Amino acid sequence: MKSSTKGGLIFLSIVVLAFLIGSYILTATFFGIITLAGFIVLVESIKPLKWFITRTSKIVDVIIFMFTIIATASFGLNITAGLTVAGIGYTLMYAPYLREQYKSEAKALAPRQNYRSKFNAR
Repeated sequence: MKSSTKGGLIFLSIVVLAFLIGSYILTATFFGIITLAGFIVLVESIKPLKWFITRTSKIVDVIIFMFTIIATASFGLNITAGLTVAGIGYTLMYAPYLREQYKSEAKALAPRQNYRSKFNAR
């Protein structure tokens, strides 16, 4: 099973748990999912941004985590909870998808050598 699929299932179980708990957590989860969806649409629609995010996806994980900590001190619990859900969704679903996509593109672009090219190079 792909890591993005595993992450998606974990994220889905977190969302279902938030729906079962309800109230405040449900609101934060809803806005976190909307924030994550907006981020994904933004990245997927701008090619240079997608190229940059694909190559720096682990750094983006750390940046989202740092913004969540800063938001706790500055903006309060509502915004922080939404950012936390968006960050968890990015880390569990979208970042592994980008990494898998990057690996498959790199493998497709890698020069293919066969035995004839090795003999002809000498």
